[in-house]
Amino acid sequence: MQTVRRFCCLAVFVIGAVGCGSSNPDTTGTGSGGTPPECADLGCLDKCICETGNQTVCESICGGAGGSGTGGTVGTGGSAGTGAVAAAGGTAGTGGVSGAGGAAGAGGAAGAGGAAGAGGGAGTGGAGGGSGMCCSDGNCLCHGPDPTGLTSAPGPYAVDNYANPAGCIYYPTNGQPPYAAVAVSDGFLGTGGCGPAQTNEWGAFYASHGIVAMIVNTGSFDQPPARGQALLQGIAAFRQQNTDSASPLFGLLAGRYGTSGFSMGGGGTTYSSRDDPSLLTSVAIMPWGPVTSGITVSTLVLCGTSDGIAPCSTHGIPAYDGIDNSVPKMRADLSSGHAGQPNAAGGRSGEFALAFQKVFLDGDERWRPLLVAAGAQATNIQ
Repeated sequence: MQTVRRFCCLAVFVIGAVGCGSSNPDTTGTGSGGTPPECADLGCLDKCICETGNQTVCESICGGAGGSGTGGTVGTGGSAGTGAVAAAGGTAGTGGVSGAGGAAGAGGAAGAGGAAGAGGGAGTGGAGGGSGMCCSDGNCLCHGPDPTGLTSAPGPYAVDNYANPAGCIYYPTNGQPPYAAVAVSDGFLGTGGCGPAQTNEWGAFYASHGIVAMIVNTGSFDQPPARGQALLQGIAAFRQQNTDSASPLFGLLAGRYGTSGFSMGGGGTTYSSRDDPSLLTSVAIMPWGPVTSGITVSTLVLCGTSDGIAPCSTHGIPAYDGIDNSVPKMRADLSSGHAGQPNAAGGRSGEFALAFQKVFLDGDERWRPLLVAAGAQATNIQ
């Protein structure tokens, strides 16, 4: 302030006008060197012009037009600048606290994107996330329109995929994050990945409905315990991709994870859900060699009525019965042989699995009545 006063007084001296006043100005406007009352509460530029009448000199001293416009108190970029406190979709959004042009300037207090940004209350990638409008407590992800029935058809979102050391990742490209994610395993002799696989169609199917999916890499002869570990490695890869700024999934995941698998991969998902109770869902598709105790994760078991490899009586039913009744669970018998894709049994496999994931992985209660009425052979879900 002292520097500005000296410059102001220098300018006044140059143009032969009255002084800028001391730190205790004559507020009556009559004392020698006092500030006229009408100039007292103005900013530097306006005060200088009020006192001297010379705008050109005053602009050279006070730094241009306006106390808070372009080049003003804060200047281009504002206090936080582009990116702001929490980046696009976060607390401040793109544009920063002040934005371009002074204390308030273009961009405003919150900047483009608003207080919450894309993805609702939790912001992009926040735990829970979503719009919170499809469940009573707001802890849910609400992707896609209101469902009118079960479906195994592709959903409303475009899908892309890429290879990761843990498997092939499928994700929606035009949905609104954050997303839940599920890891899926092939059965015996299946190796997963981005090529033809026993379960590859689940990747694009889930992603088109707003659920990121990975077809995990496995060894051809891996047994259920090893496939369960591959599924958990897939979940770890999801978490890593969510924090990797070079990843297509950076900041897009909600921290809601599930596992699934077919045949020995179906047995594998029972191992992964037993070993990691933080998972939200497990979908065992005609499981072979499942564990039959210790599972506390919401579980769907799909059996094939003509499955001669993993008959429901010796694999699916023991897996279902071994889960405590306090855990949400469902078993559905499909008119199918041993088949791992969502189009099995005329699409019934995809219908059950998608509705189950929507309810228990996304937390989307719009799908619950459809799931309950789907015609399962056994369930405690209401």
